[in-house]
Formats: sequence, C-alpha cells, structure tokens
Amino acid sequence: MSKNVYQSTSQRYLLLITGAYGLSGGIAGSTRLVIEALQSVDAHFDIIAFNERADAASHYTHLHGVNYLTANNNKLIFVGLVVKMLLLTRYQTIFCDHINIASILAPFAFLGLIRYIVRVHLIEALSPHLDGQGMIGLRGANKLHASEFAKHEVLKRFPLLKIEALPLALDQKASAAIQASPPAIASPIHNLQMLALDNCVYSLGDCVILHVGRMATSEQYKGQDVLIQAMPQILELHPQAQLVFAGQGDDMERLLVLARSNSPEVQAAIFFAGFVSEELLTQLYQQCYVFAMPSRGEGFGLVYIEAMRWAKPCIASRVDAAQYIVQHEITGLLVEDATSSESVAHTVINLLDDPERARQYGLAGYQRVLEHYTFEHFRERFLTSLNS
Repeated sequence: MSKNVYQSTSQRYLLLITGAYGLSGGIAGSTRLVIEALQSVDAHFDIIAFNERADAASHYTHLHGVNYLTANNNKLIFVGLVVKMLLLTRYQTIFCDHINIASILAPFAFLGLIRYIVRVHLIEALSPHLDGQGMIGLRGANKLHASEFAKHEVLKRFPLLKIEALPLALDQKASAAIQASPPAIASPIHNLQMLALDNCVYSLGDCVILHVGRMATSEQYKGQDVLIQAMPQILELHPQAQLVFAGQGDDMERLLVLARSNSPEVQAAIFFAGFVSEELLTQLYQQCYVFAMPSRGEGFGLVYIEAMRWAKPCIASRVDAAQYIVQHEITGLLVEDATSSESVAHTVINLLDDPERARQYGLAGYQRVLEHYTFEHFRERFLTSLNS
C-alpha cells in the first residue's frame, strides 16, 4: 500500500473522542488505532477529548501535525470547543468514538454541513439506559463502524441503522514486532515471581492460566469470578496450575473476598497482579499456558488477539464477540456456559490435559492474527471506509 494512497493535502479531519493515550480500556485502544491509521498516511487532524485531564496533553506530543485539545471532563467546555472548531475549519470527515459525543454533531449533519462517522461500542449502544442523546448520535451519523458481533447485536434492536463491520487489530508497534520476529512457544520464565493470595511469593510455572481485563463493577461479565470458582476443581487434576489476573478496578475487592473464601492451597495458586507494566504484561503472555477470559459481554475483545499474537490458545465464551475471534477447536475453546464454574473448569482442564493440542491451537491463533488482525489490516479497512 502506498503511504499516501488515501490522503490529499487539502483534507483535514476532526476526532471527537472520550480519550485515547490518556485513558485505558477498549474504547481508548480502538481510538488509538484510528489515530495511528491517520498518522501513517500523514493526515492532518484535530483532536478534542472529553474525559482526559489537562495533563493528558503530554501523551500526544509524539503525534505530528495534530492539534490536541481536552475539555477536562467538562460538558460545556467540550461543546464550546466542538462548535468553535466547526466554525473555524472545514473538515473532510469527523470521527467520534462514542454515540453520546456524536449527538453534538447531529444538528450540523442534518443540515448537510458536515459528515461524521461513529464507532459503535456494544456496551453503550445496547445499554438499558440508552437515552435520546445517544439515539441522536446514532441517527445523525453518515456511517457507523462496529465489530461483527456488535453490528449483529445492535441491528437486532435498531434494524434500520446502516452499520459497517470494521474489526479492530493489533496496534502499529505490536504488528511490527510480530512480523519482524515471530514468537516461539516460550519456555517458562522460572525466575518470574509473584505474590500469591496467601501472601507468599512463588515462581510462576508452566501451567499459568492468564486473565487480562479491568475489574469494574459495571463489567462483572469478564469472567474473573467464574475462574476463581473453577480453581478448586482445576487444581484437583492439575495441582501445578496457577491463575494470574492482570488488571484492577473498583470490583477488585469483591473478587479478593471471593478468592479468599477458598482453602489456603487454592489461595496459594491465585495471583492478583493489579496494574502491570507493558514489560511485565509481555512476560505474562509469554509465560502463560492458556489465556482464559470466559466473558459474557465483550463487544470485540482485543486481549484475545494480544494473546494469540504470542501463540497462546484462548478460552472464551460463545455468547459475545469472542466467538468471532477465537475459533472453537482451532485457535482455542469456547465455553458452553460461561456462568458455570464447572463448565469453565472442564474447558481449562481439557487444554491442560493435552499440551500438544494447546500448542497447535496457539500456533493457529498466531497465524490468524497475521492473516486478519495486524495494524495494516485495520488501516486499510478504516481508511477505505473513511474516504468512501
């Protein structure tokens, strides 16, 4: 692909976002992909962030030719900045990462003054609290982007919407790394030590079950609790198994209480790493035997792709977007009932029982990332849609 195949020097874009480099989470991650795609073709664009604090500007200094503004979580300031930029600049296209933010643009779009695209995230579009503001943002958009699963689910509720399936992918740095040096099936890093729930430090072995995800009271569907409840049954057959959680949030205390209700032997096999550095997260992906997130509400699930990048088999559920990423009995296993600790334990044990099958699933997952989920795949999909 030619670097500037999609871009003319006269075009300028506006990004209205909740946040990107100054926030964490799936929405911020998907927005960073959009920014990287525009940067890769030397596009000129302005960014107005709603949720990021004023000091978040320092995270954007690596961007070239970009004007960054933040409303510091103030609605009036945000609206004022948006209206000011619309009056001062004629934009080729405006991109929004949230349906509520997009509602500000709808009146301008209805008058034919602008065109805008919204990335639709399942958790917002299907929220039981979806209000008129969100509906206006949806209705006024020229295009809606979503994952395959989110598109399917949103159309059940709003069948008249026109939604384009646009899967996410690895970021530019990860894609470059995986293509430059394909990961081997790593040997355990026996000097990687962590504090277990019993307050003792242990080395992580070769039967690590890894979960990466936020621990938020609003997202109790990610499966941490079911994995904790499954550990006694897993340890009966695989006493060397260890469960590692990377992530934190306001639901951590509930999960800690649940984990501490187990016997001392089970507590010695459970690790809450909290927020981890990029370096430690890489080590955990390399170390783990299997990546397990039996979630019931993912709109896409970037973490599965990140695990597959390291040639790790994945365990997910059949009821959310993971079914579009994790191929059952090809790149991992889909749990029949992700609310059942017995079903989750049975699925984990199946992979622990058969290391060769787990290895083959991991290699197939790695190949799937190369074929469908590199940054170049996302860039081509996004820029083609943006300018069509």
